[in-house]
Amino acid sequence: MEFRNKDPGAVQYGNFINYYQFNSAEERLKLLPADQWTTDDNAPNVPYLVLDVGCNSGVFTQLLRDYLSKLLPQRDILIYGVDIDDALIKRAKAENNCDAITFECVDVMDNEAFEKINDYLAKHQRSHFDAVCCFSITMWIHLNHHDSGLQEFLRKLSSLAKLFVVEPQPWKCYQTAERRLKKSGEVFPLFPELKWRSQVEDEIQNYLELTLQRRKVYESCPTKWKRKICFYR
Repeated sequence: MEFRNKDPGAVQYGNFINYYQFNSAEERLKLLPADQWTTDDNAPNVPYLVLDVGCNSGVFTQLLRDYLSKLLPQRDILIYGVDIDDALIKRAKAENNCDAITFECVDVMDNEAFEKINDYLAKHQRSHFDAVCCFSITMWIHLNHHDSGLQEFLRKLSSLAKLFVVEPQPWKCYQTAERRLKKSGEVFPLFPELKWRSQVEDEIQNYLELTLQRRKVYESCPTKWKRKICFYR
């Protein structure tokens, strides 16, 4: 895990070692709707596949599976959790007590590594996940890959999702991340060049709705970090 100047809050990719100490997995779970995970074409004998992008050490991933298993008792819930940080994935694997959850180190912006996600789908003879979840990860993609990289991220993940769940960070979070990294002696070099800035949440929604033809079906109330969880079909 790479953080700068011995500050666990100064990270380049959002790979916090203590993420769930300040961002409660249980509180996030309470914001999820019970009525937006399925559509009328669901077959009871077909597994419900979930991709959790940026799963960190897997704490929320395990809670999510328990939640969905109770919500959809007729379906076998299978979750593929991926994160860019190998050390966090090792922790997730060590603490995983469920055969229905698979954790793997994957940089979703690397095309070769992304094939692991396609391989997971192929193994289950599927072309799409029932749900792709991106909780509090869009900012880190944006800071490291520019506006075009964030658009590519949304496009790639959306193309694999029946239901696309996104929790974008507002601009204030970007400023905090930049300030903490700068304090440690480094910067996000692309930060000054970003065009999607103060209205970044609106930009993401417009891109999903207007360019990718997604329809927003749910928006949560804000978290304590002023973030909203949005569901798109």
